[in-house]
Amino acid sequence: MSRRPLCVQRLFTALAVLGALVLAPRAGQGAEGTDADAEKDWPSVILKLRQQLERTSGLAATRRQLAVAYNNYGVNLSNQGRITDAIQQLEEAVRLDPGNSQVRTNLARVQLQAAQAAYQINQFQEAREILDRVLALDPKSAEAYFLIGEIAYHNQNLKEAKAAWQQAMALNPSFEPAKEQLGRLEQELPIESKFERLSQFNFDLRYTNGLDRSAGYDIRDALLDARRTIGSDFAYWPKQKTVVLVYSAQQFRQLRKEMPDWVAGQYDGKIRVPLPGADLDRNTVTRTLRHEYTHALVHDLTHDRLPTWFNEGLAEYEGWKGSNSQWLMLRQAMGSRTVIPWGKLSEQFSTTLAAPTVLLAYEQSHNIVRYLVDRYGFWRIRRILKAVDDGVPLEDALVRECRTKLGNLERDWQKSLDDTLR
Repeated sequence: MSRRPLCVQRLFTALAVLGALVLAPRAGQGAEGTDADAEKDWPSVILKLRQQLERTSGLAATRRQLAVAYNNYGVNLSNQGRITDAIQQLEEAVRLDPGNSQVRTNLARVQLQAAQAAYQINQFQEAREILDRVLALDPKSAEAYFLIGEIAYHNQNLKEAKAAWQQAMALNPSFEPAKEQLGRLEQELPIESKFERLSQFNFDLRYTNGLDRSAGYDIRDALLDARRTIGSDFAYWPKQKTVVLVYSAQQFRQLRKEMPDWVAGQYDGKIRVPLPGADLDRNTVTRTLRHEYTHALVHDLTHDRLPTWFNEGLAEYEGWKGSNSQWLMLRQAMGSRTVIPWGKLSEQFSTTLAAPTVLLAYEQSHNIVRYLVDRYGFWRIRRILKAVDDGVPLEDALVRECRTKLGNLERDWQKSLDDTLR
C-alpha cells in the first residue's frame, strides 16, 4: 500500500503560496512595485543601468536601482517557473544591495522552491545544501527547517529530524506540518531507534532486535532480487538508497493503529513491512517487499501523479509475478456482476471500507495491469507512466498508447476475464 504523508503534501502547496515574490519599488514608489513593473522589459532596463553604472561607478543610487531591476526580473522569471534563472538574477541583486531586506527575502523564497524541487526528485544532498543558503538569508525560515527535517527523516536520521521540526515549531508555533510530523515521530522513535542496521549500496535495512539475524539477510536477498527484476520491467534503478523498516507484527500494528488488518505493508517514502515471528512465510514476505518496492519506483517515476488503482495494480502485478493468484474476489464479482468500473476503482482503496471490497479492488487492478502487459507489453506501461508524469491524465495516456477508446479497452478486458479465470 502506498500512502504518502498528507502534511508534506500540504507543505508543498503552502510553499507555492509563500513563494509569491514581491517586486521591489523604484525610486519614488511606495512599498511595492506596480503592476506596470511586472510587465516591464527588465533585461533592457538592466542593460541601460549597467551602462550608466560603468560611467558613474561610485553612484550608490544607480547600484540600488540596478539591484531593483535584477530583483524584479528574478521575480518575473520565478513566476514563469524558471527557478534557476531567477536565482541568478536575485543573487546579483543581493550582491549589489545586500542591505535590501525584500531582495534577500525574495532570494530565500526562490531557493526554498529549488530545495523543494530537489527534494521531490530525491536529490537530498543538493536540497540540503540549498537549504543552508536559505537559512543564511533568512535564519527564521520555519519552512527551511521543516524540509531539513524531512530529508533527515527520509534518511532515517530520526533525532536530527526531530531537532529540525522542533526548531520549525519554535519559529512558527502554528506550523501544522511540523506539528503533525513530530507527533508521528514521537511514536516511531522509541521503537525504530533500537533497530539493528544492515546497510549496503542500494538499501538501508533496519530491523527489530526480536528477529533472527538470518531473517534480515533473507530480506536483503529478496530486496536485491526485486531491484534486478522489477527494475528491468521499469527500466529504472534508483541511485539513492531505499530505507526498509522491518517490524515485528506487534510493532507494525502499534505504529499503524489506524490501518485495518488487511494492510500487509506500506510505502510512505520508506518501505515498512511486518514479519510474523518464527513462522516466517517467505513467499508472503517476498510478495509484500516486491509490492512496496514497486510503489517506491512508481513514486520516483510519476511523482505521485498516478491514480491509486493503477499504482496498486502495478504493485500487485510485480508482487505476484512468478506465482498464481486465485482471483477469489474477482471470481465472485464476475458471478454476481459486481465488477468495479475502472473509473471508480481508486475510490475502493480506502482503509474505511470492508476488507472484501478492498481486496476485490486489488485483484481487479492487478488483473487489468496483467491484461495490459500481456496484450501490449511492459514497454507500453513505461510510456504510460512517462506520459502521466508529464501531466497527461491516465485515461488519455491509455487511449493514446493502446490506440483504442477507453470504453473499448475496458470491454475487451472484461471479455478476457473468462479465459483468465478459467
